[in-house]
Amino acid sequence: MTDDLGGFEPRDTVNLCPLKEIATAMFEVERRPVVTYVLIAVNLIAFLLSLVTGLTRAFLTFGAVPALIALDYEYYRLITSMFLHADFLHILFNMWALFVFGRDIESSVGSGRFTLLYFLSGIVGGIAYVYYMLTYAVTFDPRAAFIPAIGASGAVFGVMGSFAVLYPRRPVAFFFYFLPIVAPAFVAITLMGLIQTVLALALPFSSIAYTAHVGGLAVGMLMGLWFRSLLRRRYYAIFYY
Repeated sequence: MTDDLGGFEPRDTVNLCPLKEIATAMFEVERRPVVTYVLIAVNLIAFLLSLVTGLTRAFLTFGAVPALIALDYEYYRLITSMFLHADFLHILFNMWALFVFGRDIESSVGSGRFTLLYFLSGIVGGIAYVYYMLTYAVTFDPRAAFIPAIGASGAVFGVMGSFAVLYPRRPVAFFFYFLPIVAPAFVAITLMGLIQTVLALALPFSSIAYTAHVGGLAVGMLMGLWFRSLLRRRYYAIFYY
């Protein structure tokens, strides 16, 4: 297990009894990041299928179109849109981030909670996008209500948000345009969230759904606080009793 749980580090246990060693081994075995790999595979398959059927058709049929979600109650789009991507680079960056951050989160909190984190972040990110487009962007252009959002970015930002809370001191590298930045995870990911918020307000018709990123990130950080409390209790149960 990693040793950076929000500043909480279990003390060394040199003389663990066999029962505790068995419990620790079982804890590790149960935390293989299967769901992370499955989600990556499903996203790749969905991307290939969208290329076959046609990207425009897939986006209009399954993308998060604000007017259709809010007025026609097509809520399924909040989920299906999470598995659509515009091009190779779009899916590459999302799946790489999911691979890097998702494995640690799923290994720490378990597949069930990780699945909840992923989908809840993606759905709330989609809702944030719909609300933003229908209340803010539409005041500049009524066509904003029919611009579909696609991609797993909201869900991935949720995973990153939990990572920032659980492993705040872990170094993270990212690019701000062409400027490389390396900082502790909490600082780097929080900074990314602030930048996304500013861009969302400044660029309502950008090709990037910044509000979905911010919504997913907020959910991820809140769930990260819950995960951290669960992990602390689990470590106490294994190492101190």
